[in-house]
Parts: sequence; structure tokens; C-alpha cells
Amino acid sequence: MITKINKSVFSFLLALTLSLFIVSCEQEKNTGLSTFLPPAPTLSVTTDASSTSLIEDNSVYTFTATLSTPQLVDVKLFISQIAGNATLGADYTVDGSIVIPAGATSATGKIKILSDNLPEGTESLTIQIGDNRTANANLTPATMEFSILNYTAGDLSLDFSWSLGSIATDDTGAAISPTAFADLRLLLSAGPNNLDIVDGADGGSFESYVLGADAPDGEYYVVADYYAVSKIVRDINLNLTFNQAGVISNLSYDFPAALNSGNSCSSVYYVMAKIVKVGSSYSLTQVATKSPVNAAPFIGTATAVVDEWADYGVGDQTNIIAVPGDPNSFIIDTPSFMGWIANNDTAYMVVTIDPNTGDATVQANEWFDYGQPGGGGDEYGSGFVNACSGEINLKITYDLAAWGLYPNLALIFQSDNF
Repeated sequence: MITKINKSVFSFLLALTLSLFIVSCEQEKNTGLSTFLPPAPTLSVTTDASSTSLIEDNSVYTFTATLSTPQLVDVKLFISQIAGNATLGADYTVDGSIVIPAGATSATGKIKILSDNLPEGTESLTIQIGDNRTANANLTPATMEFSILNYTAGDLSLDFSWSLGSIATDDTGAAISPTAFADLRLLLSAGPNNLDIVDGADGGSFESYVLGADAPDGEYYVVADYYAVSKIVRDINLNLTFNQAGVISNLSYDFPAALNSGNSCSSVYYVMAKIVKVGSSYSLTQVATKSPVNAAPFIGTATAVVDEWADYGVGDQTNIIAVPGDPNSFIIDTPSFMGWIANNDTAYMVVTIDPNTGDATVQANEWFDYGQPGGGGDEYGSGFVNACSGEINLKITYDLAAWGLYPNLALIFQSDNF
């Protein structure tokens, strides 16, 4: 039974609870006076360009800040110039800040590189998006770097960037940026290779280079190769962009899967384009050619690693011999210790390499005679070679007449040159 006093107390507590609830609800209007503590989400910034050179042409580049979860209050990012001799208002304009409204997850700002006709030297500019004044979010500031070229110059500017064919992550699970994954060189070469180098650029980020109007006339090849790269195996996509004041505007070439980090020694390169220069006139041609894979790195001796047919034991050596007049083929000799092969002094296998891919085909020059009735036959197969590691990785089919067919048995050598 509820007494009169208990009824009064119950009514008072109920009224008080309802009043507090109403007051609390009235304060939850995203006014910055919230009674709830908002979480501190992750705040990331993406940009159109991290490092680029360009002609003053009123180009506009954007940057976007994105929250991992909406907030009850506005989130503000401040934008500032942290380096360079470019002048705000004269050489560029930029939003001084951007605001992600309460309840939203992103906001976008822009920077504009202003055009003028004043002869002037190359100017630099580094913009930072975000700093420690940003509240209610965990932020790592982003930067955009620009090299602003003289608008009236007859120079040709080259911008070189790259991306990964698929995401690579570090030990914490965070995505590795393209420039942290690979440090690539931008080379200007007299030939379609990375040997006849005329000049180049090799910084710690995406590369930029200016071929000046006063440079000698002639043919130049634009080549990419490795300075350093992650041990994680990924395809690397390349991009090359040209600009010349009043003539060429953001002419861009893309080269998907041009390089692969699993094949990344000094002999590996990629020819992106050819430039023919006459005065301040430039003729540009997309080349898109990988460095060839040929037999030369493998000539010498090689050590057996795997032989599922068991002619070789692990550690046995054989000679790798050049094929006269054919730079893309080599011979795997049949060693003299293989006395069970009656014609070991004349029988051998010829490996022919596809110079564009490193893939290989194998064909015996004659039947291998295993010295028993019906024990001879053809040997052929396929596989690949790796000119950076010296691996010769083959699958051989032994078609031995009365003995039968033994397909796709592994035969792997390691060149002793590496």
C-alpha cells in the first residue's frame, strides 16, 4: 500500500526528472554548449597534388578534410604558408581556413596559382592544411608543395608522380604512401635507357624537372628507375605531365603497372616519353617501354636449387652459355657428371627470354638419350628469369616415349653471378 507521503515524494521526483530531461534536450542544439562529450575522431586530409611544378596559369588545386565520424560542433582547419618565396595575393590565393559543419564529415578548400606576365625566377610555395589549433579531432597536417615557373619562359616542365597498383600497409595496418613505398628517379637520357644520362631529378618525393630553352637541341628520353623501394611486392603506376607556357598545358601520360617492386635492381628502368627539342619548340611522344630482359646477366655458371626430375641434386652446378647472335637466349649445358645421359656431350636445353616480360620458353636441341630402350625423348617447357635476383625458374615436360610423359616438373637454378 502506498501512503500519502510516499505518493508526494514519488510525484516530486518524477517532476524533477522530467524537468532535467527537458532542459538537457533544449541544450542539445549543436551550439557548442552540448552536455555530451563529443568523441575525438580521426581527421584526414587529401590533396590534388603533394609536390608539383607548374606554369603560372591560374591553375586551381583542391584539398579535402574528412572526419571519420560527424561531430556535434563545427571543426575548423587553418591553412597557412610554411615555406617558399611566393607571395599570397600576388602569386597565389588560398582559403585561410575551412570548416566542417556540425553533423557533416568533410569540407573542401582550394589554392589558385595566379597568372601574370612579369619575367621572374622560379618561385616556391609550401602550404600546410591543419595545425594544432584544430579541436575535437586527431589531425596529422598535410602539405602541398609547388614550384611556380616563369610564365614567359620557353622552358618545358616535367612532373613525375606514381601510385601503387594495390594498397600496401605497414606493421600497424596503416596505408603506405607512394613516396614512402618507393623513391624513383626522373632521368633525362640521350638514349632509351638509364645509362646515357644527361640530367635528372632525385628528391625525396615526386619529381619535377625543367628542360630549359637554352639546353642543347636534340633528342631526349624521359626515363624512370629506382633509387630505393619497399620489399613488399606491388605494381607501380607512373604518371608524367608536361607544361610549357602558352603552348602545352598539363599534357599527361599514364603508365599502369610500369614497374614492379619485386624486380627493382639498377638494370630495371621504364622509358616514358621522347622529347625532340628545337629551340623552344618541343615535340613529345609517348614511348611506354620497359627495360629489356636479356641473357647477358645469366651467362656463366648456375647452381641447382630444385629439380623434380632429379638429374640435378641440390647444389650441383652447370654452365650457362650464350647463344651466338641471339642476346635473348642462353644454353643450359648438360654436365659431364650425368653419365646416365648417353649424349650429354651434345644435348642441351635452350632458354629463350621474352625481353618485355622476362618470361621464358625452353626447348631441347635434340632428344635426350637416357641409355635404356625407350628411355629417350624430348624436353621442353616454360618459366621465367629474374635479372635482379639471378633466378632461372622453369617447368620442364619430359616426353620420353615408352617411359611416358612427365609434365611440368620444376627445374630451378640460381645464377652464380648474383
